[in-house]
Amino acid sequence: MKGHGNGWQWRSGIRSGRVAAALCLMIGLAALAGPAMAQKGTSLAFGALLPLTGPLAERGKTAKAALDMAQADINAYLAASGGGQAAFAVENTAGNPAQAVEKLKALAGRGIRVVIGPASDDEAEACLEFADKNNIVLVSPSSAGPFLSKKGDNLFRLSPSNTYQAEAVTSLMRQEGVTVILPLWNGDRYGDDLTVHVKARFKQLGGESLPGARFSPDRKDFNAILDDMAKQVGQIRRDRKNAKVAIYFAGGDEIVPILKGASKRPELAAVPWYGCDGTAMFDPIAKDPESAAFAMKVRLASPRYGEGGANVYALIEKRIQEKADTFPDTQSVAAYDAAWAVFFTAQAAGGAGDFARFKQMLPQICERMYGVTGWLALNEHGDRREDWDFDFWVLKHDDGKYFWEKAARYQFEPGTAKELFISSGKK
Repeated sequence: MKGHGNGWQWRSGIRSGRVAAALCLMIGLAALAGPAMAQKGTSLAFGALLPLTGPLAERGKTAKAALDMAQADINAYLAASGGGQAAFAVENTAGNPAQAVEKLKALAGRGIRVVIGPASDDEAEACLEFADKNNIVLVSPSSAGPFLSKKGDNLFRLSPSNTYQAEAVTSLMRQEGVTVILPLWNGDRYGDDLTVHVKARFKQLGGESLPGARFSPDRKDFNAILDDMAKQVGQIRRDRKNAKVAIYFAGGDEIVPILKGASKRPELAAVPWYGCDGTAMFDPIAKDPESAAFAMKVRLASPRYGEGGANVYALIEKRIQEKADTFPDTQSVAAYDAAWAVFFTAQAAGGAGDFARFKQMLPQICERMYGVTGWLALNEHGDRREDWDFDFWVLKHDDGKYFWEKAARYQFEPGTAKELFISSGKK
């Protein structure tokens, strides 16, 4: 992918053909120095709920490739240390909450009590009641909605909460001098929740958020909304000569018709735009010349759970890409970490069948485990506590083609202050 990794020099790693798996094993074994190991030769059965078809199929494809790799690596380790097998039974949710519940019930019927997934917030919410009532642990590599952060439930999550995404994007806005934002968002739970956090965080940083516009998830015609947004931008720029206005967008595939419509309104082309993880590296933008040209003009900068900068991350990312024939997002790499985390926990707990012991030990293992995506430590709600980044992606154009390139990173590593890095732009 052109532009991948350009200009980023603040992290370093070690090079080795199999270093990703070796690192997980090394740290995991250190974590298990105290707890008793399961008997040699033990077979461990885990489940996985992935969207192999439907709107999230690309994410499901790369997550499955990551789990297949993890299964092979874990079994290679077991073979070298006395035998045994670990297996991940994958069920297709199609990104549908109701289907996710049915597939979870199917896994439970096979005696599986530890499941990687589901992928989305809506699926995780739908599955949680059954999981809680039937003593099933869910470890989602990609759910990030703040509304699912609850103490004591059976959902654990390895992606940073969307509250951190809001923190990252507002930090970039303020760093770039924005003083006023107009939100434009999809009125589903994701858009509503994320926009609330963005507005609150921007206010904390000394900025101002104006009404903007909320649209219904089934809306197809955005002309009236864009006319109103253009009026709001024009009014602010006339009334406040020193204000730097920006548009903040939270949503998904509706971004393409919105960008095309906005390109016909000079007021909306005169201010910068910021997006969300739903627009980061969203190829339908790049494949539509009109929306791509406008996204470049307004420098639409969108945050996404950041890629690891060390070579250990790049190696596992490359393996997933080669297996799936698709560039993986960081949440798919987190699925690889999730597999190792549940394996090490089962080893420490004497198997995956003792629900209470497994649930108690999972946070302890994650506290002492450094995976491909970093330290897996969890907070009191079972969510990723720290050691996460957000990369900002913008469109570039060269040789007649549009491509995505990193423009900035909001970085948070254990024991350090959060930092915002702007790309050097060096090739």
